[in-house]
Amino acid sequence: MKSLFKEKNDFLLFTSNELMVTLSEISFDTKFRTISTWSSLNALLYISSITEKTNVLITSSDLVNLQTIEDIYNLVESRINGAY
Repeated sequence: MKSLFKEKNDFLLFTSNELMVTLSEISFDTKFRTISTWSSLNALLYISSITEKTNVLITSSDLVNLQTIEDIYNLVESRINGAY
């Protein structure tokens, strides 16, 4: 399966839209739990949206092991490319 995100920054834009923050507020180094709008509900909505758009399932267990937006991006890309 090919990635929905043509460029890496497309994922950052997607994340800013989903979490309702400006693009200037986040970067790939941002620890997602520190984002002002991050909550358990928004986390569920965010990972549901990722699944809907990419067919990649991210579980709450996955999130426990991730720290940054780039970590999420790398997980999504690796699963799109067949790694689990």
